[in-house]
Amino acid sequence: MASSKPIILIVHGAWHLPCMYDPLKHELNKLGYTFLCPELKTVGADKHGVTWEADKEMILDLVEPFFDQGKEIIIIGHSYGGIPACAATEGNGVQDRAAAGKKGGFRRIVYLAGFAILQRGMTLLQAFGGEWAEWHDAAVPNPGDQLTLVNEKAKDALFNDFPDEAERDAWLAKLVPMSQDAMETPVDFVVADITIPKTYVICELDRALPVALQEKLVESMPGFRTERIRAGHSPFVGKAKECADLIAKIAEESD
Repeated sequence: MASSKPIILIVHGAWHLPCMYDPLKHELNKLGYTFLCPELKTVGADKHGVTWEADKEMILDLVEPFFDQGKEIIIIGHSYGGIPACAATEGNGVQDRAAAGKKGGFRRIVYLAGFAILQRGMTLLQAFGGEWAEWHDAAVPNPGDQLTLVNEKAKDALFNDFPDEAERDAWLAKLVPMSQDAMETPVDFVVADITIPKTYVICELDRALPVALQEKLVESMPGFRTERIRAGHSPFVGKAKECADLIAKIAEESD
């Protein structure tokens, strides 16, 4: 093994920015983990038409130097981040790379209330049920090259377990537009194709990706370990210490 602790890489959710994961970063750093959370290519007011494929390529560009050093990485997909996180693992697991004479690799993938696509050719929106939620502001139908954002109702979906209204408002204000095409472009690498160990973390108070849907996803995905956290859709803020402790536990597991 290249080091005693793997690197923790979080692929952030839709509309989010890496700074929103700083509370989790702080807690994982205290536990001795290197934490990475790059800004996705699909996020921002100028990202018309950009798809999850650009996010995948950005992830691979980021991790390759670490792999070349023999580093192993736990990749965590939060919400939308589950899509490019899954795609990035193709051929890049530790054993996959070793078979090709390469060092390093992804040790495990973790879905943190993440979207796990079960069928090739399906989009995230289809996996969500085919319709945008009432807290989404999106072009319907999408003619392509559009942006999507969330509205005031997203406070209850994303930050419902935050006790302070002002805090929910502050976090909602941090969200930014995102390419709608990222969620309406079919995927070509799915859960069944993943070759590395897999864990799904169910957020039990989640209203954005309801717990029943998370549990249904897990039931449909053989070979997953399951963990649970008593938190809403954003445990990296509201339950940062508990989330960090759980991630550390998962990172130490061997299959």
